[in-house]
Amino acid sequence: MKYVSFAVMTCVLFISGCALDRYQAATPHFTRPAETPKQGDVIVLLEPVFPGKLFSEIVCDNNIGVMWNPGEVQQIGFTQHYASTFLKSGPQMAMLAALPANLRIGMSASGGVEPLNIDSRILVPFGRFIKDNSVEAVAPHGLVCEDEECARRAMQQRPAARLVSVRFTKFRVAEQKRNMLMLEVEGVATVTRSGAAAISVPIHNMIERSITSEGMWHSDFLKAMNKIANESSSAVAAQIYSAGI
Repeated sequence: MKYVSFAVMTCVLFISGCALDRYQAATPHFTRPAETPKQGDVIVLLEPVFPGKLFSEIVCDNNIGVMWNPGEVQQIGFTQHYASTFLKSGPQMAMLAALPANLRIGMSASGGVEPLNIDSRILVPFGRFIKDNSVEAVAPHGLVCEDEECARRAMQQRPAARLVSVRFTKFRVAEQKRNMLMLEVEGVATVTRSGAAAISVPIHNMIERSITSEGMWHSDFLKAMNKIANESSSAVAAQIYSAGI
């Protein structure tokens, strides 16, 4: 997300308040094979992070953190804020723009000038990815609910099923290293079934992957982001399912 061409840098010198949105439709897809249930069905309850709001409607970015935003759950991507970058890096950008083209390229390639960090908002719809991938993970043996009434009805219909109630405690999106997307999820799964004591199983996944793995265009970055989000949420979904079998 911090990658930017020199042409764009020069443009910033003349454009105030410039921000570029780079988003694509989020496409969750479970990427790990589900385990065979030992016995019975699995009912998963994804507890709401915000009271009264569906878990699948939460998103997370690197600026605010986790939030309820049903308007953004269908997309994944980032916004680059060139205005704030210009305020911090204007002198460097002006110097580069004033250089002859051959010298300008040489300095950039040789590291003579530090690469610019473009201020970016990075958005991942964790709720949508985890919910959809959990549905795939438990199918056809189980069901995913987002409210207690759904879980109660499901348990009435399948009294031998295990109920896995998941309370998430942490979501994090970060770019601690240049062009490396870091995603982290933490929570606790409480597993109950008829005639047995409840048990608690920790849920945790943290990955850090390059967004340039698919190429150097913005469309490649978005493809890589979707792939990374699927890897993370599929691992979480697999942990949830494993807790209940």
